[in-house]
Amino acid sequence: MALGFQGFITIMPSSGEIDAFITFVSIVNPLVASIASFLIARGYGNSMVFGKAYLILGIALFMMFLGEASWYYLLGVLEEEPFPSIADVFFFAFYPLAIIHVIVNLRFFGSKFNTKTKLWLFALPVSIVLIYTTLTLTKHSDLNFDFFYGLLFVIFSATLLSLSLLGALAFRGGTLSIAWSLLMFGILLTTIGDVWYFYLQTFDAYVEGHPVELLWYSSYWIITYGLYKHKKAI
Repeated sequence: MALGFQGFITIMPSSGEIDAFITFVSIVNPLVASIASFLIARGYGNSMVFGKAYLILGIALFMMFLGEASWYYLLGVLEEEPFPSIADVFFFAFYPLAIIHVIVNLRFFGSKFNTKTKLWLFALPVSIVLIYTTLTLTKHSDLNFDFFYGLLFVIFSATLLSLSLLGALAFRGGTLSIAWSLLMFGILLTTIGDVWYFYLQTFDAYVEGHPVELLWYSSYWIITYGLYKHKKAI
């Protein structure tokens, strides 16, 4: 689907139309995912645990929507550099909120994991941070502001991925197994996209329309589909 999207924009007649289409898709994607999460929260009715958990996830995704809207407003309307900017405040807010969503679910089920699983899940975010750092150091002898700024996002993104994997393991074989697996895979694509994006920003190599955006688009589509599967299961 992501490759089809990339192919579609390459046949559009003008760069202006391409920019407008990319802007529209970038802003709408997290909004649709946010609405899907709010619908699930409403579907749980009086459930204080799941209703609250998916309300928090909906707010987290809405923060992404505000981040995308702010980014393209700064870039397209005000013609200002959107990195770093107020948009990053909204982007960053997504991570702690999404982490809270996963923790609320895990605590409710009192999920137990053996020491080996815990070690692997600790090693995962550490490895991702090391990959980001190593890739940057191979091209940059000085660790500049952009590196440390990006490192903060990478740490939270990697932590969210690790916790989401715990969630997928906790729900494995259950009614929500597919929904959680899709959510985890969507977050995996987000994490890969984040590492790639902030690596590019360290060298001022990111441009609008870069292939890294396909990872984010795909992640929203998969997360939304996972939320749809969740809605069907409750």
